[in-house]
Amino acid sequence: MSAVALAADLEAGLRARLGIPADARQVLMFAETSHWDPNWLYTSEEYFERRVVHVLNAALDELAREEQRVFSIESLFFVRLYWERRPARRPALRRLVNDGRLRLTGTGLTSPDTLLPTAEAILRDFLLGQEWLRERGLTAEPHLAYFPDDFGHSPALPSLLRAMGYDQAAVTRIDGAYFVACDYRRERDFPLPGSSAHALTHEHRSADFVWRGPDGAEVLCHWNPFTYFQGDMLAYVGIIRWMGRLVGAPWRTSRHVARRLDSYVRQLAPLARTPYLFCPIGCDFNDPIPGLHVLLTRHNRDHYERTGAWAVLAGLDDYLDLVGCHRPRLPVLELDPNPAWMGFYSSRPEAKQRCNRIGRKLDVAERLAVAAPAEARRAAAPALAGAWDLLAIANHHDFITGTSPDRVWLAEQLPWLERAERLAHEALGHVTPALLAAPPPSAPAPRWSLRRGRLHVETDAYELVIDERVGGCLTSLRTAAGELLAGPANDLVVYHDTGGLWRHGHEYRGGAFREVEAASRGPAALEVHEEAGVVVVTVRSVLDGRPFVRRLFVAGDGATVRFQLTGSARRRRTITCRFPSTLPARTLEMDVPGGVVTRARQKLYAPTFWPARTTAHLRDHGRGLALFMGGPASVALGESGELECVALRNACREVAFGLLPVLAHPAAGDDGGEHTFDYALAPTDGRDLASAGLLARARVVLDQAAGLPRELTARADAVVTCDRPEVTVSAVKAAHRGEGLVVRLQSARPARVRLRLATGAVDAAALCDARERDLASLVVENGAALVPVTGAITSVRLVPRAGIPYP
Repeated sequence: MSAVALAADLEAGLRARLGIPADARQVLMFAETSHWDPNWLYTSEEYFERRVVHVLNAALDELAREEQRVFSIESLFFVRLYWERRPARRPALRRLVNDGRLRLTGTGLTSPDTLLPTAEAILRDFLLGQEWLRERGLTAEPHLAYFPDDFGHSPALPSLLRAMGYDQAAVTRIDGAYFVACDYRRERDFPLPGSSAHALTHEHRSADFVWRGPDGAEVLCHWNPFTYFQGDMLAYVGIIRWMGRLVGAPWRTSRHVARRLDSYVRQLAPLARTPYLFCPIGCDFNDPIPGLHVLLTRHNRDHYERTGAWAVLAGLDDYLDLVGCHRPRLPVLELDPNPAWMGFYSSRPEAKQRCNRIGRKLDVAERLAVAAPAEARRAAAPALAGAWDLLAIANHHDFITGTSPDRVWLAEQLPWLERAERLAHEALGHVTPALLAAPPPSAPAPRWSLRRGRLHVETDAYELVIDERVGGCLTSLRTAAGELLAGPANDLVVYHDTGGLWRHGHEYRGGAFREVEAASRGPAALEVHEEAGVVVVTVRSVLDGRPFVRRLFVAGDGATVRFQLTGSARRRRTITCRFPSTLPARTLEMDVPGGVVTRARQKLYAPTFWPARTTAHLRDHGRGLALFMGGPASVALGESGELECVALRNACREVAFGLLPVLAHPAAGDDGGEHTFDYALAPTDGRDLASAGLLARARVVLDQAAGLPRELTARADAVVTCDRPEVTVSAVKAAHRGEGLVVRLQSARPARVRLRLATGAVDAAALCDARERDLASLVVENGAALVPVTGAITSVRLVPRAGIPYP
């Protein structure tokens, strides 16, 4: 049977299961959920008691009343609380999940941001949720991941999802799309030209597409072009339903429902390449619509003959299964749906910095636990589990993003991160008590001299000059390939920013983002001393009426200049570190969760800030310049080739035209306290980011920011080794499901590698996904596992030979 005939048979079977007539020319499919943020405007306890208990009770009751009804759950954070605190509801919840009527659109504890967390934190989010389900007899293993409210997405999201065994996705907020009450521009001014939303709407004319990641991984994806709550007012008149409140009134007449459905078809049909149209229901913390299945059944009886459009309530995965029967019709896109918004890349820098530090400490602790005595592993296990759980929750798109108000940040989010960091440190203490306090190794210091306010430093890799008269900035960075700087570098630049937690001021009508001051415009005093073979330069400046301290660390045996900035930003200020370069590059190479991408200098906004995980790289023939960031991952490339990263931001609340609030963004934050930002600069030989080994060098900067001694991280890295330097062992952990260890590999290109255990020989090995479901056995040869690396992320199960003290 041909592929076309197989797809037709599959489609016919799906239609029959969902009760869709074979002759329906159009099918309007509704999927109902309730979008739950663990802690956005309220704390998790407040949300749970005020809304979640009521919504889940109502959903279970509606499912009991209407046996053909489906209700979807986006994430498991509140489901866990409900399970713990409402034990009488467990049998019904288990039955409905296992029957597919309480449908899961992912197994994450949260619906995570996918731009700022580490790839491993995102993978753990979905793994921990899946394991919580499995341990309680909830058998669902969805293949759809829904991200209804993220503010942009990693362009390598397909790679992340395929690594976890997902082949479907759905998103809402992408760059250039209109979102209600977010802008004083007219709705008809959207989508913005040059954006992903514009391309989908006007070029491809499809809300459905095959999304291809940088490594070639593909997922079938749907975009909600009219919000994730397009259908919430189906049985109501008025403006909106939100948080269980209705600005309007119920209106359930056949005529009114028909008008609503006709309007949804008119909106969605121009963006459909198949007979299927998707209308989401599910604004924040809303109750299920009473008798929804009955309303749609009545509509089909009264109006299907007139319209030819059949209405059905199902799951989003049902919709994508049907669309997938027409996959050859869909565009295949390597989509980078950013920048949707840019300000949140650096709002509340402490949230990002703590998450980075915690994740790295947990990584080191898990590796060292593999080789630690059994007693130490057992002692560390509760701390590791508790810290990972909190770190996974911090992935949420209103947590690590910094978009919650001060009250929630101070009352719940920051204490959770503080607890997670204490637990991570506790776990490290159990497996490495002596190494945590190890002094840094000594090495010969670089050659240096300070004359008339000009500091010259020379290492084996470069020469640099720092000048007091130019704000204590770098005025030269020279290698054998020539001068890399085109002006004062490590310059502090102050911007007036009317934006808020989500956006910079120049991202919306009536906002402003303009440069007001720079450190290079005035003098600054230098202090220089040597410390354990490192030249330490301290630069003290007063900028925008506030003191700032920049420290530079230059090691004699290193090829990187490390920096540390300490200071605070006034309200409505964004402060960047700027590095003008002589490189003529017009693109910027950077790592993102799940891969490596190259981005244009500008998209939609000038300047365009991009979310980079740790590294941004400019390169030209035979030379390059890499910027490593140990904190907020927000970087721009200016018109003249200057690299610029956001170091501090105190943008409060979005204001337009000097006084008008932006209604869709009610949260505000005053982040004027002192913060420290760690970053580094390195000349490169111009090879691409992966080939040059820059990601490993970026990790050194993070280790230094996290206070992890080099001896400790070297010992951790040696626990599992790989024979190909371009393939990174990104995680080593005890298996949650099955036996042995799970090792995570990351690579920018295909390879075949050998994995070895420092503790002894490997007895058996298998490829698995990040939810730890085995996929295929691997060959073990001379105690090493032979692993084909075909994607950006590969998970491998290693079973040590009997007699090795594990597990």
